Amino acid sequence: MSGRPLFAVWAAALAALAHASPAGATVMVEVPLEALVRDADAIVHGVVERTGTQMVVRDGGLEPRTITVVRVRTWLKGSGGETVVIREIGGEWQNGGMRIDGTPVYGAGDEVVAFLERNSEQPSIYRTYAMVQGKFDVVHGAPGVPSLVRRDLASIAFARWVDGEMTVQGAPNDPAMALEPFLDLVRRWSR
Repeated sequence: MSGRPLFAVWAAALAALAHASPAGATVMVEVPLEALVRDADAIVHGVVERTGTQMVVRDGGLEPRTITVVRVRTWLKGSGGETVVIREIGGEWQNGGMRIDGTPVYGAGDEVVAFLERNSEQPSIYRTYAMVQGKFDVVHGAPGVPSLVRRDLASIAFARWVDGEMTVQGAPNDPAMALEPFLDLVRRWSR
């Protein structure tokens, strides 16, 4: 998807605030759920099958990329096969690692709802749209208790403008939502 207006604001805020961010946090503009649904190229509900690190040549050197394969239960937006490949910047390898705060971490066996952006150079590969804001973990409770979705926003901070002044604050704890109403809402907004 091209021409994402929020991306331009996010990128400008990130560049302007790189020196002012709280320790250990990537600064970004908060993306509301409705905008996540509207702007994502695809949205899937599935289970992570596996993750691994791939080294890619970039600017004459090697950089890690974390590759995640998700077995799709439901395509909530878009369409595709039984699995989807998500590639994020960073990863761990035998002699080290590289990680950018705010990049979502997927683990084998995790059930997730992922808002995805298509890679323009490799259309069969995606990345998580809006970084950790676009990854919701599914948490199952005891029998009879509804399953929930929640996000881990601890590694980011939000830039906000109040009375013309920009402030940076750690992302608040994201409240959990019941899974089925959340999925219904995403389906309704993605039509």
